[in-house]
Amino acid sequence: MDPSIIWIPKTFSLANFADTLRVMDFWDAFKNSMYIGVGCGLLDVLSCAFVAYGFARFRFPFSNMLFALVILTLIVPVQTIILPLYAEMKYFDGFGLMKLVSAVTGGPDHISLIGHYSAFYLPSLFAMGLRSGLFIFIFRQFFKGMPKELEDAAYVDGYGPFKTFFRVILPNAKNAIITVFLFSFVWHWNEYYQSNLFLGNLKKNFAIALSSLRVDLQSVVNVQTISDPLVVVTRIQAGMLLSIIPLVVLYLVTQRYFTDSVEHVGIK
Repeated sequence: MDPSIIWIPKTFSLANFADTLRVMDFWDAFKNSMYIGVGCGLLDVLSCAFVAYGFARFRFPFSNMLFALVILTLIVPVQTIILPLYAEMKYFDGFGLMKLVSAVTGGPDHISLIGHYSAFYLPSLFAMGLRSGLFIFIFRQFFKGMPKELEDAAYVDGYGPFKTFFRVILPNAKNAIITVFLFSFVWHWNEYYQSNLFLGNLKKNFAIALSSLRVDLQSVVNVQTISDPLVVVTRIQAGMLLSIIPLVVLYLVTQRYFTDSVEHVGIK
């Protein structure tokens, strides 16, 4: 490495990217990150929109207090609930159903979701995933800004609340849907703490792969070269670039809907 070179190299080389791709196990990390990001994003959109519609359009006992608790989850760090959450995923009993069946059949009364994508999907399915409180708030503000005449017309046509939600409300909430999906995808893509616990030792996403990149480089780069700090830095920079390219592409595709939704929610 020539330390006198700052911006333009004397010779063009992709060796740093080749080493990084091999060390990170790029395609495996990419697959895991995509499965988690896309799956949780879609589930967050569906579950949080459903919950938010109830807060925005229906009045029920303690609705304001319950929504305040939803907002409170925004300031509660995940570290405060990670132990019971990990125990629930490690000894998942299907909300008690497996214990009931086990008492009759003598089979196992729990299964472990550690190392499976289900450990991420289940909280998102019930609007309890990463930053779900913010997603509920975004949808609630968006739904409160929608004209009630749309729902009144649907009720006149014989639609019930559920059919109105899926046939009228969701199709008109495209901007909010894209915004929530984008937030959820990016946060799950970059999430290290929960990923390190729930994926186990057999799987890793980009966040885990990047965190161990410096150590893993020793397995593919010779000792004389790895002792040069510039070699390590260039490989880490290559890994960071590879990890953010999908996020940049996603934002470029959705930025118009994202900015429109943020402005709409902010006004309301």
